Amino acid sequence: MRALGLRWPFLVVLVLVLIIQVASSLFFIFNLLADVFLIRVPFIPWEVQEILQILASFGLLSGVLCSVAILALSFKRMRKIEGQIEAAAGQFQTHIDGQFDAWALTPTERQIALLVIKGFSNSEVASLRKSTESTVKSHLTSIFRKSGLNSRQQLVASVIEDLIAALSEQ
Repeated sequence: MRALGLRWPFLVVLVLVLIIQVASSLFFIFNLLADVFLIRVPFIPWEVQEILQILASFGLLSGVLCSVAILALSFKRMRKIEGQIEAAAGQFQTHIDGQFDAWALTPTERQIALLVIKGFSNSEVASLRKSTESTVKSHLTSIFRKSGLNSRQQLVASVIEDLIAALSEQ
């Protein structure tokens, strides 16, 4: 069971602390109302009353400590999610550049590989680069050789798989 991204033992402790907090709050409210309306509680000796007040104070303090812990966990999860969003949005080009660096692609090969990843055909790439289709094919052969891949589909799959792996690491 993972409610709010928390494991079940932590949730059990959280629920117990919440119950203790509610009981502590009710105890203090009852005491306050008894004092305000001058109601004497004859069935609770003052020694027990003092011990209950101390325990209730610790109960409320434990709630504060749990709240701080949950807040810290929430901030940690928020930073992790922000990192994943940055990797998915703004870091896509940085990730691809890192992969192209690892393959030692030339600037022209990088440009062609990026256009292929975007889904352009050889003739469309040639048209955009104002070159011939055979030049594009030649560069693709060099890209495949340097990357160890065999096809356009493998090129796209490799980039996407590496990006997903980078996202899951964060």
